[in-house]
Amino acid sequence: MTSRPNLPLLIGALWIAEVTGSFETAMILAALKRLIQDFGNPAMVGWLITGYLIVGAAIAAVVGRLGDLFGRRQTLIVVLAIGAVGSLISALSTNFPVLLAGRLMQGVTGAILPLCIGLVHENLGKDRAPMAIGLMISGASIGTAAGLVVGGLIVDSFSWHGIFFASAGLCVAAALATLAFVPLSKRQPPAAPVDWFSGLAFAPGVALVLVYFSTGKDWGWANGWSLAALVLGLALIAWWMRQSLVSPNPLIAVRSFANRTIAVGGAVTALVSMSTLQITVFFSLLLQAPAWTVAGLGLSATVAGLAKLPSNLSSTFAGPLGGWLAGRGGGRIALVVGGLITTTGWILVLLDASSFTIVVAELIVISFGATMLFSVAPTIIAQASPPERISEISGMLTVIRQLFLGIGAQMVTTLLAVDVVRRGPETYPSPFAYDLTVTVIIALCLAAILVAFALPRQRPSQEQT
Repeated sequence: MTSRPNLPLLIGALWIAEVTGSFETAMILAALKRLIQDFGNPAMVGWLITGYLIVGAAIAAVVGRLGDLFGRRQTLIVVLAIGAVGSLISALSTNFPVLLAGRLMQGVTGAILPLCIGLVHENLGKDRAPMAIGLMISGASIGTAAGLVVGGLIVDSFSWHGIFFASAGLCVAAALATLAFVPLSKRQPPAAPVDWFSGLAFAPGVALVLVYFSTGKDWGWANGWSLAALVLGLALIAWWMRQSLVSPNPLIAVRSFANRTIAVGGAVTALVSMSTLQITVFFSLLLQAPAWTVAGLGLSATVAGLAKLPSNLSSTFAGPLGGWLAGRGGGRIALVVGGLITTTGWILVLLDASSFTIVVAELIVISFGATMLFSVAPTIIAQASPPERISEISGMLTVIRQLFLGIGAQMVTTLLAVDVVRRGPETYPSPFAYDLTVTVIIALCLAAILVAFALPRQRPSQEQT
C-alpha cells in the first residue's frame, strides 16, 4: 500500500517547476542589451526569444501527450533535465550557434505547465484541483519577476553566462523536488494502439505558422520565405487535423475540441492572448516614448521594466483566487470576474495614463485579472478533459496562447502605427493611436467575457458536456 503524498510539498515541487519555466522565459530579456553588445546583431539575438517560444509552443501538446501515456512525473523530470543541459550548453558557449542550440533545448520547458496540471489532477482529484492549479500558476508571476530582476542583477554583476547557470540550477532543483515529493505516475496504457503517424505533422506545422507571425515584421509579411513557411505550416496542420479525425486513437486528438467547455476555454484563451496579454508590448512603448509625443512618459528601459514588478508580485494572489472561484462557482463566473477586472484596468488606461504611478496601478489591475484568466482557463479545460489526455489538451492550450500572442502582437504594432508623430528622424505613435489600440483591446476583452457565458452553469466537476 502506497502512502498518500504530502500535498503542500507536492504543490511546492510543482510550483518550483513552474517558476523555472517562467524564469527561463523572462531571464533572456534582462540580458538582451549585453548579448547585443557581444554579438552585434539585434535580429540574430532576437532568435533567443523567438526560437525558445516556438519550440515550447510546438512541442507542448506532444510532450503533454507523452506524459499522459508514459507517466507525467517521469516526463517532467526528463523535460527539466533537457532544460538543465540546454542551459549549461548556453552558459558555456563561446559563439552564437552553440548559445542558440542550448536556448532551443530550453524551449522544451514550455511543456512544464501541461505536465504539472496533469499531475495536480492525478494526485489531488477534480474537487481539489482548481485551487491547487491556481496556486501553482502563481509561480509564473514569481518566475517572471525573478527572471527580470534577479536576471538583471546577475547580468550586471557577472555576465549573461550567469543567467544560464542560474537557469540550470533551477532546473536541477525542480527535478530533485519532483523526485522527492511527487509520487511516481502510473502509466496509462491506451485502450487502442496509438496512431503515432497522425501526430507527425503537428509540431512542425505549428512551428512554421509561429515562424511566420514571429518574423513577418522583420522579413516582410509578403516575403516569399515568410509566405512559404505559413502555407507549409497550414498545410501540415490541415493534414494533421484530417488524420486526427479519422484515426481511432490519434496522438493529438483535435476532436477533443468538440467538448463545449474545452472549445470555450480555448476561444477565451485566444481572445485574451490577443488583447490583455499584450501588456508588455503596449506599455514598454508607452513608458519609454519621449514626453514630446504627449502620450509617452519618457522613462528609461530600466524604469519601464520596474513598472511591471508590482503587478507581477500582486498577481501571485490572482491565481489562487481564480482557482477558488472556479472551484466554488464554476468556470463561467471565474472567467467573467477575471475578464471584468482586466477590462476595468484597460478602461482606466483609456481615461488616464499620464504618470508613472497611475500606470503602475493600472498594470496591477490588468495583470491581476489576466492572471486569473490564465489560471482559470487551464483549470476548466483540465476538468473537462478525459483523465488520459489532460496534459495533452492542456498543452494544446499553450499552442493556442502562443499562436494568438503572435497574432495579437502584430495587431497591436499595426494599430500603433495607424497615426504617428514625428520629430526629425524619430517616429512614435500618437495619442490617438494609443487610444485606438486600447479601445480594440477592451473590445476583445469584452468579447472574451461574452464567450465565457457559453460555458455551462454547473460546477467544473460537472462540465463534461
